[in-house]
Amino acid sequence: MSSVSTPWGGPTQFFYALTPDVIDQVLRDHGLRPLGRVMALNSLENRVYDVEVAPIEVPEGPFAPDAVVVKFYRPGRWSQETLQEEHRFLAELNQYEIPVVSPIEKNGETLFLHQESSLLYTVFPKVRGRLKDELDKEESKQIGRLIGRLHNIGQLNTFKARHTLNTDAWLLGNLESIEAMDFVPEDIKKSYRFMAQQLHGLITPMLKALPVQRIHGDFHRGNVLWTNQGAWITDLDDCVMGPRQQDLWLLFPGRDEWSQNMREEFLSGYHEMSREPIHLSPLLIEALRTMRLVHFNGWISKRWEDPVFKQMFSTFQDRNYWEQQLLDLKEQMGLLQDHHNSGTGFGY
Repeated sequence: MSSVSTPWGGPTQFFYALTPDVIDQVLRDHGLRPLGRVMALNSLENRVYDVEVAPIEVPEGPFAPDAVVVKFYRPGRWSQETLQEEHRFLAELNQYEIPVVSPIEKNGETLFLHQESSLLYTVFPKVRGRLKDELDKEESKQIGRLIGRLHNIGQLNTFKARHTLNTDAWLLGNLESIEAMDFVPEDIKKSYRFMAQQLHGLITPMLKALPVQRIHGDFHRGNVLWTNQGAWITDLDDCVMGPRQQDLWLLFPGRDEWSQNMREEFLSGYHEMSREPIHLSPLLIEALRTMRLVHFNGWISKRWEDPVFKQMFSTFQDRNYWEQQLLDLKEQMGLLQDHHNSGTGFGY
């Protein structure tokens, strides 16, 4: 199997080849019988479709027998090897009865190439569930226990092809993409570069002190589906080698008292299942938040030639946007220095 080599952002003309007829044929090639209803799901990174099909046999769990989800991966972002590694991790989690959504196999394979569009794709069973904007204490504990179990399995092996979360990639690497944007004012580029480099020097020792393993990588509330059988984890598209703490702050990222209390409930559930205790300090949360802020801008920069991104992030070219981003980095620098000086630590 091979795919067209493209930049990390990837030209998007491949996506425009995904007509309903193409999706219909892809599923027929898998022995499924589409019934005509195709609904695009909310995904900027890839192209994902909910498709009604004639009834199929589904795994045990909250799966719909009359629909599947087909996911076409953005060209140039992940290699065949990295995607297969994600799928193997999902299969391993399934083996240990972790409620995750794994691809449907065909002849022992889960990743396929659509020749006409040159896109790699995967077919998933559809989970009947819903997202929740807010969680109560028991739900927070339940999710904590669930990610604790996932981390236990994550420790059993390592990724060979997928990335490792580190400051070189998330701060300096994304900085290069941001600086390539002609519309970012030069004075802001200079200040942004200085702040990012300073933050890199401050955060790097923190992350190097933390052990890494296989983690979800993007564990926020939008990647948890609530079903009649409890919570199910979805979308391991960003799974990486990284510190476990990365999966422990995004569910409750706020600094307010409610977020802190719910985070404690979540962590109490986590420690019921995790093999090893873990400490999530305010200093480390702010370090990880800082990396995510720069990574987010780098992500948009890498995707800027995609018209969908220009539409979704219409203020990205405005000076006011970049002035605010610079202020955000300055705020993060102040918070990191305050936590560091107060001796809160970042242990694990």
